[in-house]
Amino acid sequence: MPTPAAQAAVESSELTLTAQNFHIYTSGNLRFVLTLNSQPLIDEFLSNPTAVFRVSLGQKISQGEKQVRALNTGTEEFVATDSLDLTIREVTRRSDGQFELITLSTDIPSGTRRIEFNGSGIYPVRVEVLIDNVSQAALLTFVNRYDPSREVRPMPINVVVALDSPITLQPDGSRLIDQPTRTKIEKLIKLLTLDSSRMTVQISPELIDGLSRSSNPDDQSLLVQLVAALGSAPIVPGPYVQFDPSAANANKQTDQFNSIIEKGITTWQQVLPSIRTISSIWFARKPLDENGLDLLVKAGVRSVVMMPTSSAALGEFDNAARPYRLESNDVDISLHLVDKNYVDQLSTPTKNAFSSATYLAAQILAQRRQIEAEGGTPALRRVVLTSRDGSVINEDLIHETMLILSRVPQQVALRTMTNLPAPRLDAYKPALSKVNIASFVERATKIADLRKDTEKLRSTISPEATIWQDWNERLLVMSSDSMTDAKRDEFISATRDQLKKIRQSVTLQEGTTFTLGSRESTLRLDLQNSSDFAMTVQVQVISSKLRFKNEIATIQIPANGSNELVVDVVALSNGLFPVEVKIFTADGLSQLGKKIEVSARVNALAGLGQVVTGVGLLLLATWWVAHIRRKYRKKISKNHPVLRSKP
Repeated sequence: MPTPAAQAAVESSELTLTAQNFHIYTSGNLRFVLTLNSQPLIDEFLSNPTAVFRVSLGQKISQGEKQVRALNTGTEEFVATDSLDLTIREVTRRSDGQFELITLSTDIPSGTRRIEFNGSGIYPVRVEVLIDNVSQAALLTFVNRYDPSREVRPMPINVVVALDSPITLQPDGSRLIDQPTRTKIEKLIKLLTLDSSRMTVQISPELIDGLSRSSNPDDQSLLVQLVAALGSAPIVPGPYVQFDPSAANANKQTDQFNSIIEKGITTWQQVLPSIRTISSIWFARKPLDENGLDLLVKAGVRSVVMMPTSSAALGEFDNAARPYRLESNDVDISLHLVDKNYVDQLSTPTKNAFSSATYLAAQILAQRRQIEAEGGTPALRRVVLTSRDGSVINEDLIHETMLILSRVPQQVALRTMTNLPAPRLDAYKPALSKVNIASFVERATKIADLRKDTEKLRSTISPEATIWQDWNERLLVMSSDSMTDAKRDEFISATRDQLKKIRQSVTLQEGTTFTLGSRESTLRLDLQNSSDFAMTVQVQVISSKLRFKNEIATIQIPANGSNELVVDVVALSNGLFPVEVKIFTADGLSQLGKKIEVSARVNALAGLGQVVTGVGLLLLATWWVAHIRRKYRKKISKNHPVLRSKP
């Protein structure tokens, strides 16, 4: 095991690296800016004549990025090949209290005070503080000895940000962006402001939608800043919410998958109409099988980037940078794996972004040199960098890393993932394991049942009503892979409560009594609608003692209003009779609410009595006239000269 003085450490509690020239050209200088974090150590260093800064060069890295990591963790001993001591008189004490060290270097043994390199390559460098020849503080860093005269084809480096978030839509219809999500967006904005042209970005369209529709003005402001920061960064639109294509295809949910894809594209077009999108790339967050690949190919995908959570299903790979390919229905798909060797580093906060960036850059360049040493072509390889969940954990670390790598364009090239090349036919083709869809089927069944219940109102509520958009959004987000079962059940419960309220919104005052004054009359039913949209319903009236000319009628009732339904009726007898009123959807297939009972009082015979009385009076009048005429005739007959007797 190495001694404490020799043990490597990128981070040191008492000695901090704040700046250095990582790329050392031939005959260039090594420069380090350091902070001593202990005042007693500073005092002793300044007063003790034996105190020195020692700069030690280690053996050139020959085993790629693994050796860099081994030196960093101390599992491989640092072996110095050359060193140089600098006294207090040979270093610069800056106004901010930091110490600046400069040493000359060479590739040719000179016998002078120069650090001697052994040609181009990645080298570890240890900087330590010695007092009385005892190491008091030490740190490890790396440098890239580089010959700019060499013309090489650079290895492409892709920095990917795939920002997802908890679903912003809430069961009550509001939008909520939690604070952790806001923090991630703020970090992304900061990084994009500096490096948008070097990155490939995917941001959940549902999150973008949530920001734009949030009632919180801070969210609106955050969206404005994000849109401005995106600049020229190409956007991979992605699905509106995360939706497993493998499970979707296996469970015959292709229409739902396509709807979610289309919704994602539409959302981005609304936010940034002029946005440059890359719709041919799929960022896989979940394992992918042949079913999923087939669905992606039909959707126009030609490149798949497997995030750390999905590539694990493929097993272990010796080199994520090597070319890979997939095939579906005679279509070749390029496959790119996020290099898991860098995932943990990009997923862990760091106190010293610059020092960590030099360590990360050293690994990438050592990886490139190993590819070249093994006879490979770095230009045909690709390193994809992102965190475990795709979000920006430390924007300063990513920025510093990209800044370091951008200074050696002959070795590596920071690129976006636009215009990815077609996969080589000799690229390795990994096997795709079958995806377990049991949980997907269960949630899809629940969502399908809820969708059927909403569709029952299709004939009753106008397609232009905003409620359909609300329901469609609910059903889409409920399909999300990232939504928990508990949250999904909340959505289902809230939506069913809403459906129940809507189905009970058309009412008629129960217990009302209608009086019919003639054999043929009308019922006037005043229907009320308490919903916020017009509803077209079918009304059915039923009574054993009444005959209705139109037993079933269709009527539209305005939002938060009423409308009168007039029903022609024929009374079959006198009395007080119950009348059942049932309200259905406009197509008559689904009853709305409960049946309503009213009453009808029939006084038809009162009308008949009036007729009889009239006839009686007429007969009486006829008899009276006849009686008068008879009396008159009798009187005339007595006084007739022929019939009158003489006295």
